[in-house]
Amino acid sequence: MIPIERIRVSQSHQRPPVTVVKPDWGRLAAQHIEPNLKATWLGHASFLVEFPHTAAANPNDEPPRVLFDPIFSDSAGPSPWVGIRRRLPPPCTVAELPEFQFVAYSHNHYDHLDLPTLQQINEIRGERVHFLVPLGNKKWFEETGIPASQITELDWWDVITLPTHPHADQKLKFVCTPAQHGSGRGITDARTTLWASWVVEQAFSDTPDGGSGGASVYFAGDTGYMTTNGPCPIFEEIGSKYGPFDIAMLPIWRGATLSFIARLGYRVVHSPDSLLASFHATPAQALQMHGALRARHSLGMHFATFAGSDFEALEPIVELEQAKRMRTVGDWWMEGGMGVIDVGETAIVQVG
Repeated sequence: MIPIERIRVSQSHQRPPVTVVKPDWGRLAAQHIEPNLKATWLGHASFLVEFPHTAAANPNDEPPRVLFDPIFSDSAGPSPWVGIRRRLPPPCTVAELPEFQFVAYSHNHYDHLDLPTLQQINEIRGERVHFLVPLGNKKWFEETGIPASQITELDWWDVITLPTHPHADQKLKFVCTPAQHGSGRGITDARTTLWASWVVEQAFSDTPDGGSGGASVYFAGDTGYMTTNGPCPIFEEIGSKYGPFDIAMLPIWRGATLSFIARLGYRVVHSPDSLLASFHATPAQALQMHGALRARHSLGMHFATFAGSDFEALEPIVELEQAKRMRTVGDWWMEGGMGVIDVGETAIVQVG
């Protein structure tokens, strides 16, 4: 049974919700922060992350970029007519994205693995992009027309280091890390493919096994934080093995799940020990995750884009701010801080 209550006018808040801005990919602001790591929120759980050039890089090459869980469609579902509708549009088209070399997916739920967006990427980028997917997903990608040579399938804790350009000295190291969630695109395939989070580190060719160094990010995909025995210990383990992270991208809401309830004028009453919280972290739990991961800066995601109402789009931001005040955590641009940015906005942090 999902506990719900009627949305009351008295529950409205004065803070404005996030909006959509035209991205400039941080080019103007980045002139004053060198070297830098950039993360542009494309809505929902989709980010484009740009790593800095290494000293050995060809200055004519594009910087290393990774696209996470892209969805540019108007709805998340098996067809345009069946699924949750977007509340906030994408800030750009797939064709307007800067050149990127990698696309990493966390799991195959429709709001994270969008077939029309994947087809656009394949049509526009072709063989210039490489896909990283959790265990059991490669076959589906091949069936959509992606060549097997462009797909890397990893299990939890698997590691692979890949060049950002042919014969390039620049490399990125990808680690497929655990998450607490699930998978499935239909009635019969629930949990038959793996779900994951991702660690991506800048790697250099002059160290053993590609080595790591420079900037590092953590992308949580979609995950809960609590178990029946308290916080899931996996985030402490990830933080211990691979932290601190320059930027962590963390879900702070249930995203598209149950958003139809808000459209009916109700809100889901979540609690730290609810079944829903085991699959979707609350804002306060995401803040705990931020600390466990040892993130220098964390950005909230997985909210607002598919919200069922303005109230539902704003509620996670308000709850996150309340949790931050209780723990005296600053905004995302402060060292050790966490916050949210507008769709299309670029967060820039200094690295190195």
